[in-house]
Amino acid sequence: MMNDEGQKWVKFTVVFMFIALTAVFCYAAFGGSAWVIIGETTFSFWMTILSIGLAVSAMAVSTYSFVAFVQSREVRHLMLILLGVDIVIWSFLFLITHPSSQLWAPGFSDRDRNRTFGMALVLAVVPSILIGSFAGEAKPRRSVKYVLVVWGAIIMPLICTWFLLSPSPVFLMVVGEGGVGDLTLVGAIISLGYLAAQIIALLRFMYKWWKTRNVFDLTLLLALAIWTMGTGFIIVLWNALQVAELLWMGSIISGFLLIGAVQFITSILEPHRFLESMIEQRTRELSLSNQESKFYLNMWTHKMGNLLQGMVTYLDILEMAARNSEDDTNSRAAASDLSREAAMLNQQVMQLSRIKENQEQVLWPVNLPESFDEAINTAKDLLGKNAFVAEFIHRDPLTVKGDNLLPLAFHSAIAFHVKNRIDEQPSIKISIGQTGQPRSFKIVCRGKPIPMELRKYIESKELHGQVALDLDLFTIKLLMNRYGASVKCERNESTEENVCTFTFPDD
Repeated sequence: MMNDEGQKWVKFTVVFMFIALTAVFCYAAFGGSAWVIIGETTFSFWMTILSIGLAVSAMAVSTYSFVAFVQSREVRHLMLILLGVDIVIWSFLFLITHPSSQLWAPGFSDRDRNRTFGMALVLAVVPSILIGSFAGEAKPRRSVKYVLVVWGAIIMPLICTWFLLSPSPVFLMVVGEGGVGDLTLVGAIISLGYLAAQIIALLRFMYKWWKTRNVFDLTLLLALAIWTMGTGFIIVLWNALQVAELLWMGSIISGFLLIGAVQFITSILEPHRFLESMIEQRTRELSLSNQESKFYLNMWTHKMGNLLQGMVTYLDILEMAARNSEDDTNSRAAASDLSREAAMLNQQVMQLSRIKENQEQVLWPVNLPESFDEAINTAKDLLGKNAFVAEFIHRDPLTVKGDNLLPLAFHSAIAFHVKNRIDEQPSIKISIGQTGQPRSFKIVCRGKPIPMELRKYIESKELHGQVALDLDLFTIKLLMNRYGASVKCERNESTEENVCTFTFPDD
């Protein structure tokens, strides 16, 4: 589907083409050139060119309509498929029966027979424009599709064949010289009925476009307006070799060209551009994901390397220390802490994988206090029961847009403050914003100052950077970006507290 900007330039192009064509037809009609009679050879040449052009434009509309019908299954596209095929057949038969084709089609060229083919055009066009105007975007039922296919693919070709091979014209459209005054009763009914059907469909398409402002409805409206103007030429002209007959054919071609151009844009060009934009977007996302993966992989390998080096150092000390000595006890405790930290590190990597897997998952309202309870329990299991003390200042009910990974963000924040502590057992204070305030909460804990470059990175939207970052902070940032939340960290030097404020968007 086209965006608003795409529809705007297509509408401008279609309206410009319509105005230019209308100016040409009006100049020819009121300037007198439409009523000039030209030589049979010259007329035959231009009639052949226009008939080929009509067949090509009608087949193009039929082809693009087939593409659109496969995509949307709308009635109007099915009708345009059948109309395009019928017009291809009709343009060839109209050409060989035209009086100007006497030299190369003497067995079929006949003025009355040719005028009768106007009836075939009416039978092909009228059902299409009427059904298309009243049921354009509806999905056709199976029975409706059968009726349309039988009419357009079987009955219409048979009628055209009947009109062509009948020993005498099936209907007499005009007598005498021709023109409005010489229309027969059947000719008048057909001509006026065709014109009335066009006007009804014109008003219907005008109403639809006014309601929808859809570019395709506008195109059908303008194409029908051109066909209606062309119908005036064929009703008024009194000689089959008048320029007005060529203008009538030209009006039919012009309408199909308008429809075909918009169909090409909407069915072929715009989807292609959309796919290109999607490919570019996915390529950017893949590149960004690759950078993110390298970023936290470097963090993981750096951190894990430090842990392994520390564990090896303490193991070397254990080999030399006497059993149950102070060095032995301290080394075992330190190695145990490093082992626990390594386990936490691997746990974080697994959680990061879960975050990436759930990147496209829909968010839903999540209870904030419950998420904190889960995060605190998880942190105590991993860090130890006495590793920290958690204190809620407010426990007002509050929901934010999140998912089942929201506790992981809070657990990571707790783990970061515990590692950044200056007290043996840090106190982590969690305060939730009052009702009526922005959806936010604060985590306050005494600890070492957070470096300025690290704070700037946390507060930015970029997921990868040049700063040395641990996986806890990266997990927080990754999840906060997913939730559309922001993080701001400040320092209270008098109390040596780090104050981190998490703000979530309103629902």
